[in-house]
Amino acid sequence: MFTRSDGVWSQQAYLEASNADAGDQFGASVAISGDTIVVGAIGEDSRFIGGEEDNFRHEAGAAYVFTRSDGIWSQQALLKPRIATDDDQFGTSVAISADTVVVGAPGEDSSANGGERNNSTPSAGAAYVFRRNDGIWSQQALIKASNADEDDEFGISV
Repeated sequence: MFTRSDGVWSQQAYLEASNADAGDQFGASVAISGDTIVVGAIGEDSRFIGGEEDNFRHEAGAAYVFTRSDGIWSQQALLKPRIATDDDQFGTSVAISADTVVVGAPGEDSSANGGERNNSTPSAGAAYVFRRNDGIWSQQALIKASNADEDDEFGISV
């Protein structure tokens, strides 16, 4: 993280995932809003329910939220979809505005009508909306194209 003061750039912080592994691709996408940064890691392998160290889902992806307080940056959250599957590539794209984060997962396989557990449409893609309330981030929505088709890669950009 760099800041500029009087036209001079200087490094303020070095951000790193709490569960960094080779191949995670931490930094594949980055967005900032005020004192909050969200960083995508499309190759991260953990599941939502197994904890950040389980590495059970190949390239499921993740997004990390960092906040700044008194000039110090620290990790506030690890965002994962409720149902993470192999090759979702969650975190390919990220966007943030105040207390709302949107994370794209172009490899997500569910159909528009089948729900999150229906993986009948390979790489149809999805976007996930997370909201922060009192410092706690929770998934608010899963957004899918109403006419989702195989290889649409919805969520490649958010």
